[in-house]
Amino acid sequence: MKYLMKKNNPKEKITDGWLNLKKSEGYSSAFVVAKIKKKFSLKKIGHLGTLDPLASGVLPLAIGQATKTINFIKKKEKIYSFFIKWGEETETDDKEGKIINLSQVRPKKEEIIKIIKKYFIGKIKQKPPRYSAIKINGRRAYQLARENKNFKIKIKEILIKEFLLIKCHSKNLAEFKIICSSGTYIRALARDLGIKLGTLGHALNIKRTQDNFFKIDNSLELDTILNYNKNSFNKNILPLDFVLKDFIVIEIEKKYLGELQTGKTIFIESFQNKNYGHEQSVLIKHKDRLVSIANLEKGYIIPRRNFNI
Repeated sequence: MKYLMKKNNPKEKITDGWLNLKKSEGYSSAFVVAKIKKKFSLKKIGHLGTLDPLASGVLPLAIGQATKTINFIKKKEKIYSFFIKWGEETETDDKEGKIINLSQVRPKKEEIIKIIKKYFIGKIKQKPPRYSAIKINGRRAYQLARENKNFKIKIKEILIKEFLLIKCHSKNLAEFKIICSSGTYIRALARDLGIKLGTLGHALNIKRTQDNFFKIDNSLELDTILNYNKNSFNKNILPLDFVLKDFIVIEIEKKYLGELQTGKTIFIESFQNKNYGHEQSVLIKHKDRLVSIANLEKGYIIPRRNFNI
């Protein structure tokens, strides 16, 4: 990793918001976050959906107060492209692990399409890989797997909206695109598809091309970001509520800000006919700036998460 370190102005503040990062293969999500945190002296930084070290693509980063919005984000579909290498099962269900089983069977294009339509569209059950970040009694599954511990991973339900065979590059290698729910393990799909086809398989070149509202076409490489000074970094920060586009927005007057930002419930008479209940949060704004994520019930604004403005 090579980059030039542009000097930061110590007096310049980092803007709160979202950064659309493109993670490269070979780095963990935690490594990428740590690099950016150190370079820009960030106190708070988080990210959506962890990418495996061998996976690449969109890794949305929450900077500063944007971390407060993470728990309110409505789960969106994710899009991946990936390859499956037939005939080899690995410990990790990708190329990182050692090969533990072999098969001479190579599926044909027509068979792949048929099995996908029959077993891998809609709501399906999936068992995450043993080498995954899922917690088992407080420890990561991959930590237990490396220690050769015996443990069980719960089967989970996922949703696959679209699963396309893009191309069979050879009898050993096929390329795919998938639109799926959050929490889907592409490595597990490669493993399970191979089994259903009467062979074995593991995933290669997993790339997340979209996560929530973040698309790979607008993402930034880590090297590019690390070459920024604070001013350039701030220019690429997306708004705090970028991930909350599907929320209802309520504008309030300045006179209500004081009490609301101390966490108090406030009553606004003109909002008496607005009632969204406990199930649906709304965005409270003043002059288009996010003030609070709150519940609005019969004129009462009940703050759930406030933001400094």
